[in-house]
Amino acid sequence: MIKRNSLKIVCNPYTNNVSYYFMNEQGVWVVMSESSPLSRKFYTDTTISERAKEILKKADEIYNRKNKGLDILFEGTSENYEILRTTLKELFPERDIVCSLGITKIAVVGKKSVGKSSLIEGMEDIQGYKYDVKEYPDYYVYSDEGNHAEWYEIKGIDLGLENVEKAYNVISELTQDGLSVVVYCVGATTGRMEDVEKDFLLKITNNYPKITALVAITMWIKTDIRDFVDEIEKMTDQIKVVTTLAKPYEIEVDNPNTGEKKVTLPPCGLQVLSKYVFERR
Repeated sequence: MIKRNSLKIVCNPYTNNVSYYFMNEQGVWVVMSESSPLSRKFYTDTTISERAKEILKKADEIYNRKNKGLDILFEGTSENYEILRTTLKELFPERDIVCSLGITKIAVVGKKSVGKSSLIEGMEDIQGYKYDVKEYPDYYVYSDEGNHAEWYEIKGIDLGLENVEKAYNVISELTQDGLSVVVYCVGATTGRMEDVEKDFLLKITNNYPKITALVAITMWIKTDIRDFVDEIEKMTDQIKVVTTLAKPYEIEVDNPNTGEKKVTLPPCGLQVLSKYVFERR
């Protein structure tokens, strides 16, 4: 039996950029290499509405040679999904290409009061609307239904081994249901990542290679944080680290030139976070 190729197309709802993944022989989605034509800016720094025809033509050319079959999993808005489906039907009626709609699922984990809720709410603020929220025994689900994305806020963990193991089991269950990204939050004010946190994160990446993991340093209000970032990257075998401030934050200053006593720092790092979560770059 001829094996069909599988391609995943993901639209970042925060930047509208497009990214591509190919399923390898181990059944793991891997981001397209830089040598792939689909990694060119023509296909990534664009939108589905603008280049659906060109994207599908290139995907067919590379991954559906001799019309052996190509399955496309699309993660993005219903509107863009319909654009892909319509383009396939109208321009590629003889090609064996099947397109289906998926959901991007992201887990946000970390100790209690580290800023998990604020991080997700900051992502809401970028888009200008609130997600639907449902509470379950072990987590909250923030559903961005318009973009078919779900953010799972795992309820804050204490660092006792029993609590850490419980959080790990929750992640394991969600992985069986299509979880693709784990964002581990560490507070900038703590200045360190505990060994048990590091072990928790490495256990996830080692046991679930399909999962993309990154660390979000939350409440970043100081500039001298490079050493902290370097330390976390070293501890976690170079897992991606993103510094964030999810909400505007007011700090006291003493500027004799302007007389200012307080300055409000704007949110930052959230676009970078979204690019790694949805585009892996």
